[in-house]
Amino acid sequence: MSITLEDIAMISGLPIEGRALTGKVRAAGWPQRVAALVGVEPEPWTDETRKDPRPSGVLFSWIQRHFHRCPRDASPLVVERFASAYLWNLLTQVVFPDGTGDTASWMFLDPLRDWDVKWSWVRRH
Repeated sequence: MSITLEDIAMISGLPIEGRALTGKVRAAGWPQRVAALVGVEPEPWTDETRKDPRPSGVLFSWIQRHFHRCPRDASPLVVERFASAYLWNLLTQVVFPDGTGDTASWMFLDPLRDWDVKWSWVRRH
């Protein structure tokens, strides 16, 4: 058994038909774009003895720490932020995992903020 494109569309709500999700990825200002998407900016890396493990995004543990459970009395804005964090985590851990195994890539931040564009998130063969 394997996961199909239709499964991904049904589970995530992400369309599989529309404009191809392509283009340039901007690295500059990614912490601020994280804050724009989920309302929390990642803390600056301060450990001088180790290289920053987050050059391409935030650690999955950071998402888990900040968005583990949405409060019952959350405002619509907070619910939207938790949903965005969930989708970001789902995209980077399940649908499009990379070689790091521990990082949610910032490359999906801009497309996740713009729901008016009808992106095709998954390429059909």
